[in-house]
Amino acid sequence: MKKVILSNWMWMLALSVLIISSCQKSDPDPEAGTALSSYDNDVYHEWQETFMHLDRYAAFFRPGPAPRSSAYMALSAYEACLGGLPEYQTLRHKLGIPDMPAVENNLYWPAVINASYGYLMPRFFETVTFQDRNDNILNKQEFLNTVAAKEAELRAKYATETSEETLINSEAHGRAVAAAIWRWSVTDVVGHNAHLNPFPVPVKAAGCEWIPTDPQSADRGLYSQWGKVRAFGLTQDDKDALVAPFDCNQDPSSEIYVQAYECYVLTNLARANPRGDYEHMAEFWSDDRVGWTFSPPARFLAIADQIVEKENFDLAKACVLYAQISMALNDAAVNAWYNKFKYNIERPITYIHRNIDPNFSIPWLGFTPPFPAYPSGHATFAYSAVGILEAYVGSAYPFRDECHDKRTDFLGRARNFNSLRDMAYEDAFSRFPLGVHYRMDAESGNFCGILVARNILNLPWKK
Repeated sequence: MKKVILSNWMWMLALSVLIISSCQKSDPDPEAGTALSSYDNDVYHEWQETFMHLDRYAAFFRPGPAPRSSAYMALSAYEACLGGLPEYQTLRHKLGIPDMPAVENNLYWPAVINASYGYLMPRFFETVTFQDRNDNILNKQEFLNTVAAKEAELRAKYATETSEETLINSEAHGRAVAAAIWRWSVTDVVGHNAHLNPFPVPVKAAGCEWIPTDPQSADRGLYSQWGKVRAFGLTQDDKDALVAPFDCNQDPSSEIYVQAYECYVLTNLARANPRGDYEHMAEFWSDDRVGWTFSPPARFLAIADQIVEKENFDLAKACVLYAQISMALNDAAVNAWYNKFKYNIERPITYIHRNIDPNFSIPWLGFTPPFPAYPSGHATFAYSAVGILEAYVGSAYPFRDECHDKRTDFLGRARNFNSLRDMAYEDAFSRFPLGVHYRMDAESGNFCGILVARNILNLPWKK
């Protein structure tokens, strides 16, 4: 009888140890070489939300610094996770990154990504001024604290899912790669901390060339130097591939007059029907004002996040997607701003005042962005991002954009699209009833954006 009791007691002890062990580590043991494809995408959702919160209030972080910072962060996460991406290889040689740590295996990949973003995000935002929609300066430390809090929150979660040793090793590798990426990012002397001097060079205008339309810019254009920022897949020949725009001409039969008049008519239609579709479209896609929404390029990170969640991408697919789309958005800014200041085309409001209606004004937001018109930044960002997303979900992917669906302070209700390309077209078109772009700006943005996406997808991602 005693022997039976002892056996039962030992069996219960063994079962207790097994239960405790399973509670401490619920996921497959990363020491068995688990690939990223075995994990969900939650870590990216959490960090994209954090980034877009900071981006919304970051003064002079749009349009160029936002996608630039996102690109380096997403590239860092990709490089740090190569040990769990068996089909993929490093881009360090192609991009010229000098001191990347060696690839490591047997890590807990969500913790690697968490540590990488936790290291880089505060560094990109540490010198940024944060302000609300009324230009009131906000407490920078509170924003940086949200980054630290997010990293700590996720670390506490991962501590219940893997061993302490694996967690420590994973975080160390994520930070080591992030540190190498940060050192490399600083060598981009034009892009690094450019938000501290966003109007660097006076712009001389003559004839029909662009003149500033925003008092804060004086005789300077916002990020007039951005065409020299480091790109990831764009060459000088690519930047020079965009054809010259229509000549400035005051003749009512000229192409630029016709396009300016189209902008004039659509803007007046939006003003005449303030709750109609034109105004909804203009407000829905604007994302121009600091403190109101995230920036135009970050908008497409929010769109990617919706698709990743809806399609339940695994961590491997999300890791590669965010690297590719963020790098494409960076290159979109470089390409668009290079050509903006190369061709220096005046905004519609200037042309309309001189040739059509001297009393013309911009509805709702009440300002024209302080840089030249051609090509459209919105269009270039949209088509570059869609060019990447189509590689994952196809060209006939119907989409409902709910980025601003909960907003009540402007017309943010969701909009539906038959395809992602239709969505990009509407984003570009939305700038006409807002009164800030010609049709040629949207069409050239289409060219520049698709070129960028193609180049990013053609990088040597796979072995």
